[in-house]
Amino acid sequence: MIRTILAPALALLLAAPLARAGGAVDEAMAALRSGEYAKAAEIAEKVGADDADFAKSRYVAGESRLALGETEAAEKAFREALDKKPDSVPVLAGLGRVLTAKGSHEEAMKLLTKAVAADGKDATARRSLGECLAAQGKAAEARKELEQAAKLDPKDGLAARALVECLVKAGELKPAGRAAETYRAADSKAAMGDFLRGLVLDRMKEGRDAIAAYEAALAKDPKLLDAHKNLAILCIARNPGYQNKERTKKALEHFKRYFELGGKDEELRRTYEQIKGFVGSPRGK
Repeated sequence: MIRTILAPALALLLAAPLARAGGAVDEAMAALRSGEYAKAAEIAEKVGADDADFAKSRYVAGESRLALGETEAAEKAFREALDKKPDSVPVLAGLGRVLTAKGSHEEAMKLLTKAVAADGKDATARRSLGECLAAQGKAAEARKELEQAAKLDPKDGLAARALVECLVKAGELKPAGRAAETYRAADSKAAMGDFLRGLVLDRMKEGRDAIAAYEAALAKDPKLLDAHKNLAILCIARNPGYQNKERTKKALEHFKRYFELGGKDEELRRTYEQIKGFVGSPRGK
């Protein structure tokens, strides 16, 4: 049975400005905000090293490459930004997240601890530190940092997501549900609130309600990659032998959309192809 596994976050990671920017960097930032990560990276990476906005451009490139799951390119961009701005909290947090994703936890902790020490009220730095602690299995310490991040910025969907995921992983489903609802109340227009509610309901095996929550998230943001992914998986995982044709059809629709939007989970791609093959066979008709 396929487990519901969340892909790396593909939400916006727009921290405080590093410097006054304009021109190409503004254009890259606009692309990042709209979720056009490849476009944002391409524009940002064309800014030359002698440009006054070079550090900002490399920060944007780093966030964009990280959102695309391209950790090597993201690390290169963040390190170039850090060479210019060694004490920048956004850059320290960005590079720390990349290193966490790569499993380089020791270096990540040094950078993220430095970022939090420099600005203890920066929600992104707190969240990034919490995520690194969670990746090391330090659940209690991670929860403390993530709860602080969520308090610092109640409308930060990434902080809310990290906290809910940490609690879900620890089996703390009731607190996870409360955290999801707290964020939904803080930012009712955001798709992330419905997504997180769906995640908790999914783990509580409330399949029908979880599907409705994921669909509510997609109604607000049709490009929310992980909502497509989790919804497709849920419709298959709780559908033995693909007997529920409506759920099977829904799964195929969301698998397709996941890959159209740039999803890279190859295990899911194999599953998608298998299901399509089964549905098209005499047994599946």
